[in-house]
Amino acid sequence: MPSVGKSSGRNVTFSKGLVIAFFTIFLIVYGVFISNFIELYPSYNMGESLPIFANYLPLVCYIGAIFLGFGLIIFIRNVTVQKSREIQSRKKVKTGSFYKEALFIVIFIFTLIPLFGPIFDKGESDQNFSIYNYDWNGASDFKQTIEDDGYDVMSIQSSLSATERLNKSILLILLGPNLFYNPIFEIPYFMDFFDNDTKNSLFICHDHGSTSTLLWEIFIASMFDPDLRGKIPVTIFANGILRDNASYDTQPDFPVIRSFSPHPTTNGISQVILSEASSVVGGPFISYFGWDLVGSSTDYGYVDKNGDHMYNFEHDYVDLSILGGALPGFPSKWPLGGYSQGVFMAKDAGNSRVFVSADASLFNNELLAVSIYDNRQFGLNIINWLTYDTETNKKDWVVIFDEAHIRPEYTRDMTSAGIFGFITQYIIHLSTNPITVTAWIYPLLAIYSLKKYLPKKDEKEEKKKAQEQDRKEERERFRTSSFFAEKIEWYREKNRYGKALTLLYRRLERKLNALLRGQKITTQNVLDLIIAKEPKITKLKIRRITKFMNTIIAIKEGKSKVKNEQEFENLYFEMAWVVNNI
Repeated sequence: MPSVGKSSGRNVTFSKGLVIAFFTIFLIVYGVFISNFIELYPSYNMGESLPIFANYLPLVCYIGAIFLGFGLIIFIRNVTVQKSREIQSRKKVKTGSFYKEALFIVIFIFTLIPLFGPIFDKGESDQNFSIYNYDWNGASDFKQTIEDDGYDVMSIQSSLSATERLNKSILLILLGPNLFYNPIFEIPYFMDFFDNDTKNSLFICHDHGSTSTLLWEIFIASMFDPDLRGKIPVTIFANGILRDNASYDTQPDFPVIRSFSPHPTTNGISQVILSEASSVVGGPFISYFGWDLVGSSTDYGYVDKNGDHMYNFEHDYVDLSILGGALPGFPSKWPLGGYSQGVFMAKDAGNSRVFVSADASLFNNELLAVSIYDNRQFGLNIINWLTYDTETNKKDWVVIFDEAHIRPEYTRDMTSAGIFGFITQYIIHLSTNPITVTAWIYPLLAIYSLKKYLPKKDEKEEKKKAQEQDRKEERERFRTSSFFAEKIEWYREKNRYGKALTLLYRRLERKLNALLRGQKITTQNVLDLIIAKEPKITKLKIRRITKFMNTIIAIKEGKSKVKNEQEFENLYFEMAWVVNNI
């Protein structure tokens, strides 16, 4: 029984496990909360950004939770499974620390998920506008159409900066993204994207998602870069559903665009169908912002903001009070009806081109399959114009779909591609981003991790000696096992734990006498022996061996006693560990 006034070992063990479990759950919950906060922050705080370190907090929380989770499993195993400890005590096993074992398990799991994840979901996706979604709401047909036209098509699952490794011109397609673009990492990417020596183009398909904020962020960033200025004009998307009472299919939510301006992208195009699209604010005045208006609705088109299926200026307008305060005479409310609504725009900046669509659904599998409309050909015309209409240079271009910013609307992305992108995006940010000065950590971490596993000079000879010593000890145990076990059991039944432990200590004593070669067995002499044998021994091992030797010497000399069976077992297993580490 435990002593009066002291906590029992079982209670202490339970408390430790409870604390680890609590912090594991806490880190998971906190990571989800911080992740949602980072995603929603730009939508409620226009023009503001969080500190750089905030982008890494979810990753730190998730890794910490996994680290503690595996640590909890290891902790429970070490506490509850006594037989495994007995088996390990008879073997010469150099066990790692609690934290190191948990860390390597986490690294192992993180490595395997991207490799074996596609085995379960075959790399497919059910997200809207994903090129790996073969259902009606996917864009797999659009991808196949582009490939059939002779282009190389790729996708981004992690970070946009992955495209910087390509030595070709890039046509980047943002097809209905719904995750916000990080202004710290991704806006500088777009500045370099348009400032590159090679020709790059951008195809933006807005679908009530994050491209509206992205265009504003690029426009603001261009004000500080003379080379980028004017390439991305001011763009405002109306927050509502475009309905056209004069030209539609089935119902006004599916407007049919028949009004096109003379432009290379509209050659051979007569009608294009949209689905619950938005529109670009400005109508006939869009050209004053720097855009070329390519397509628009009829004059009976309007944007329905409150869902009443009718245009009412009291509700269907855009609040421009911010611009009105800066520009005298500018209206504070811009109507979203009474004139044709712009849906397609283009911008030719010389070394780069941009095409903007107020809808992404016109390129999904369902609408591309409707043969009476020209959606498929219209998409090809846009691709050809953005790649400068040259048949011979198609191999000089790579068409890249941004899949990293397409995620489920109400849940987490648990597909193999989504998990891979989530892990890889942080690795790319940390290893390539000069702002956070973290790129130099990875080579040092690799050297530190691999150095311990490199073969040493006399490793084979040391293993051979260790095996020979094990065989000698095994023969000695076999000769004395029966009588020795009976004597230990008798001491245990009589509660003479000190005598039993002293008898068990003789094995270790014989080994120490052989190694010390006549020197007296003291704690200091044993430590000097171990340090000489293993110069890089850890401080934790030194403290552990010191504590045991002080205790066992005191028990043998009669200065200390073993009070109960639990203390006897602890010292027995500690003795087995010391034998295997000397």
